[in-house]
Amino acid sequence: MKTPQNLNLIGFASGIAANNPDCALGPWYLYYHPSLFASLSFKTHWHAMVQTTSLAYGHAVLPLAEQNLSELAQVVLPLAENNQAFCVVGGDHSSAIGTWSAVAHANRVRGAIGLIWIDAHMDSHTPETSETQNIHGMPVAHLMGHGVASLCQLLDKAPKVMPEHICLIGIRSYQAGEAALLAQLGVKIYFIEEIRARGIEAIFKEAQEYVLQNTCGFGLSIDLDGFDPLDAPGVGCREVGGIDGQAFLKAVQANLNKAQFLGLEITEYNPIRDINAKSAQLLVEIINAVYG
Repeated sequence: MKTPQNLNLIGFASGIAANNPDCALGPWYLYYHPSLFASLSFKTHWHAMVQTTSLAYGHAVLPLAEQNLSELAQVVLPLAENNQAFCVVGGDHSSAIGTWSAVAHANRVRGAIGLIWIDAHMDSHTPETSETQNIHGMPVAHLMGHGVASLCQLLDKAPKVMPEHICLIGIRSYQAGEAALLAQLGVKIYFIEEIRARGIEAIFKEAQEYVLQNTCGFGLSIDLDGFDPLDAPGVGCREVGGIDGQAFLKAVQANLNKAQFLGLEITEYNPIRDINAKSAQLLVEIINAVYG
């Protein structure tokens, strides 16, 4: 995917799957602060804004979340089918179910897709292992076909990402149930300790090579809480430590395989908790590193 003349931004203005309404404000903050995008070497265009609110939480929001994620998938699908550059901006990380279901469906004729997942958390619960039943803790499992059938089968019934084609980077907070599922499936995980020891550039380069094995391309799904809170304080759930923001930007700029890149998603931006717009600026810098 070449540097776009016009990047399609898709807002996922929803925090219902996280029981955190503040993350729903993230896309709107960016929408109303266009000056944040002024430094980009290309134009941005708000293609769509998928939004919803709810007083319910946990399992009770499932019908609304299904509707939400289906709408997001339908927005992303034609862009993915036509190889148009896009970035989904969230919102809680349940968005990944809609985003990557669309990208996988659009590329079925070409082959399987790979996915690099940047996050402090595994997001790999199923309803059987989750204490909160919040769907934002479940997208990785659902993309691999484990969980609520309606969410696993968005657009088509096949799993959207195979376990051998996904790679998690930055993990430092998780529960036993989700860790057991990933271990059972053999999913590759780079915990934060390994990143500190080897550096994010080496990890990112290796992860990219890994997810491109036997796939037609790969996407990047980023939860801002994967980064150190000093770099990204405005997130849904801060976790101590994390990936160095500037080091990550350099790693992407130096190593991203743009020819086989399928799309970008950046989630969990919470403007209420941001400090001096640090997280918003990092988000835009990530977009520039990927597409610039």
